[in-house]
Amino acid sequence: MSSGIKFPVFGDALVAPIGFSRWIGFVGGLILPVIAALLFRTYDLDVTPAALESARHLGLVYLAGEIAVIIIARRRGLNVREILSALPAWAKIALAIFLATFWISSAFVSQMMAFSLGLSLGWIVHLLFAASLYHLARSAPPVDARQLAVGFVAGLVALAVFIALHFAAVPAALFGPYEAVDLGSAIPGFISSRLFGAWCGAVLALLTGIAWQHRGTNGRHALYLMLALAFGLAFWTATRAAMLGWAIGIPVAWLLAGKPASSALYTRLPAYLIAAIVLALLLPPHNHSQFTFFRWDGMPSTDAMMSGRLTIWASALRVAAEYPLLGSGAGSNWWLVPLDGFYHVQPHNAVVQFLLNWGLIPTIPALALLGGAVWHAHRIARRQRQILPMILMLDCLLAMSLLDGMLHFAQFIMLIFGCLALCLATEKLDAADISLSRG
Repeated sequence: MSSGIKFPVFGDALVAPIGFSRWIGFVGGLILPVIAALLFRTYDLDVTPAALESARHLGLVYLAGEIAVIIIARRRGLNVREILSALPAWAKIALAIFLATFWISSAFVSQMMAFSLGLSLGWIVHLLFAASLYHLARSAPPVDARQLAVGFVAGLVALAVFIALHFAAVPAALFGPYEAVDLGSAIPGFISSRLFGAWCGAVLALLTGIAWQHRGTNGRHALYLMLALAFGLAFWTATRAAMLGWAIGIPVAWLLAGKPASSALYTRLPAYLIAAIVLALLLPPHNHSQFTFFRWDGMPSTDAMMSGRLTIWASALRVAAEYPLLGSGAGSNWWLVPLDGFYHVQPHNAVVQFLLNWGLIPTIPALALLGGAVWHAHRIARRQRQILPMILMLDCLLAMSLLDGMLHFAQFIMLIFGCLALCLATEKLDAADISLSRG
């Protein structure tokens, strides 16, 4: 079946036969993460030289991928004004307020103006990327989640190989509790092992949506092996946010699509997941502090269970109260909010992050726009069940954003905006189906 879309930038002969869904899966799930893994390899908190570290924090690899999509969309007739004109009046007002204000503190208040403005510029790219992918998806066949997932699973396999080779180069003695290298920061292409776990959680949610609607035995074993891979890697990194985000997708799937299409999802899949857990527990660096679900430093407490998140949220909100209207600049958690003498690049909560970085004036319309888009995507999913996998990935990412930096780091913003664009684009399919049935 023809993809219905041509890609003059890369050549029709190379890209068109792949199909739109598989193309975006390979770019977003395989090519960009592999490039990042090759560029950003370290056994410490930082990569060298400093310029490469800045590129890593700004997410330049993923921004470059988004810009490529924007260029393709422009050549395919993208008209941003047309997309904006289709927004409801409240969304136009909210977007105008956000765009007019979210960058002000980065330009005039931030202690690291260049870095903050770089992050702010990234948000413009993300928004244009979402519009571009939305435009491309409207002129392509309905998105096929199975084809989309191929690239993401291939990416997990490639990353697993890179990680194995990267860790194999470290002497086994350094895997102990008093290691000379920071293994939690040693995942190629990711700032921390938890962020890699979050990526695996998002892929796991995508695959769960596919498995939820899978009927019969054809391809079931391969699909469940893919699920086991994503689940096992998330479990290996001990990423609690990933497990929570994935779990939230289960009731969402029930509400949107009803019970699973096959009972094998709860009679056979658990065996695959248990096997993945056993393998994850056997792999090094098991029992390492950065690869355990809970670390107790002193007396157990809710804050300790949440790795100090309650403390960092309270500290960030105190700073945000000093800059209530327009914030203290993008990324300012990095230099304004210490936690036990260490500065995190983001406060591990999207709402706290927005209030700290942008202040109330940009945050309110930003949350309204995000909430409205998410709500609308879920309404579409009740009619267009084929987008359930993207909905589950979206919900997983949003749930994780309340515990980590899914709305700070470029690769996760790309996934969130990409899911929204693909889901919202199917609304045009609804209208086309109605007109055809009436014609």
